[in-house]
Amino acid sequence: MIEEAAGPANWRGRDLQNSDSWIYCLDDAETAEVKQAVASVIDRNIPLKDMTANDFSLPFLAPVLNNLREELEEGTGLKLLRGFPTDFLSMEHLRVMYWGIGLHVGTAVSQSNRNDYLGDVRNIGTPHGGPNFRGYTSNGNLTYHVDAADVTGLFCLRPAKKGGLSRIVSSLAVHNEILETRPDLLEVLYRPYWWSMQGNELPGTAGFYTQPIFAVEQGYFACRYTRTHIRSAEMNSDLPDLTPMQSAALDLFDEVCARQEFNITMMFEPGDIQFLNNHLTLHTRTAFEDSECNDQKRHLMRLWLSLPNGRPLSSGFKPFYRHISAGAVRGGFPGQGEMKFQTL
Repeated sequence: MIEEAAGPANWRGRDLQNSDSWIYCLDDAETAEVKQAVASVIDRNIPLKDMTANDFSLPFLAPVLNNLREELEEGTGLKLLRGFPTDFLSMEHLRVMYWGIGLHVGTAVSQSNRNDYLGDVRNIGTPHGGPNFRGYTSNGNLTYHVDAADVTGLFCLRPAKKGGLSRIVSSLAVHNEILETRPDLLEVLYRPYWWSMQGNELPGTAGFYTQPIFAVEQGYFACRYTRTHIRSAEMNSDLPDLTPMQSAALDLFDEVCARQEFNITMMFEPGDIQFLNNHLTLHTRTAFEDSECNDQKRHLMRLWLSLPNGRPLSSGFKPFYRHISAGAVRGGFPGQGEMKFQTL
């Protein structure tokens, strides 16, 4: 029998929208030490691929990042850090800064088969609906989804001229709403669906796999949902079509996520870093309009992180995550070649 998903990550929009409990603003001492840590790495000419957390010393901020890691896994599943310096810093300095912060939170994993470890989220005009569509390269409205790692981090360098709101929902709250209203469809979401690798499979490996939307392992809840990846698999003529019940379950999932009562909405500001636990939350972005000037266009950097205190995952998640034990380095797309720290 499927039970209600419980814990601090079971929240609705009203619980957090008017609260600052999930927001941490850096003080002057923390901002100063971040700048000093960046300067130290640059002065010593340490390549990003060789950097360690010790190279990026944060005596004041490190305890905050340790607490953040616990909040992501044991708390609400989200945290916004506000106030990182972005003015008058080069792109090299900003990449060092964000990579260094990430090293204090978890272990980065590749975001594509090209071995992209530090991704750029920018609109390059990618059309929606293609079989290998990646939403971070477009400016259109995205559906609620998770990324392919324990945690997603998004660092805002510049917001959009108009739009581009970030919206977040609790996957536990979505689960519980479906349990209350359509338990028959919830059972379907605990069974495997076909998923696509979105063209990120390595040569000689499978481009499709099966995985459920919801699972519980050793009492730990997890959700993984990205409708575009399921839709891409459905477009493959060699794979079975979704059953009417499977389609109805996904439609209801989307509909619950879209209800205003379930989501919180925020506008990124320069210097914001948003961290989300992908097992506990889903996120989306509204359509946006960019500035005409290239150096004023919306630009975020993205990290996918594996948490050292991450939860155990169900065997149903193993086809993609590969490693499912608690604290394992897992997720991301297996890459080849040198680590890359700039994608667009």
